[in-house]
Amino acid sequence: MTEQRHIDIAHLFKQLETDFPEQLGAFKALSRVLEREGVLDKKTKDLIMIALACSTRCEKCIAVHIRNAVMNGAGKKEILEAAMLNVLFKGGTGVMDMHVVYEELYNHFD
Repeated sequence: MTEQRHIDIAHLFKQLETDFPEQLGAFKALSRVLEREGVLDKKTKDLIMIALACSTRCEKCIAVHIRNAVMNGAGKKEILEAAMLNVLFKGGTGVMDMHVVYEELYNHFD
């Protein structure tokens, strides 16, 4: 199931590149600027984006940012702690959303 999210994202971006090349190009350019290393390193930014993705309940965003965090050296506990920040803001629904985080982590750890 987790790999399917990445396939879906690739298909979506391909379709958007066809239908909205200028808009998607602008989005990608903004993403490159905001996601590159600055005062915050890439791993820290990925962990922040995991918390934000959990807050918006974007399963595909969670998948992408967990993969990026792992590639940038984040460990399982760091990812879980970042995702748990969502619980502080959302309470019970934040706890219920953690299933997506665990699904993605099983793809990268254990």
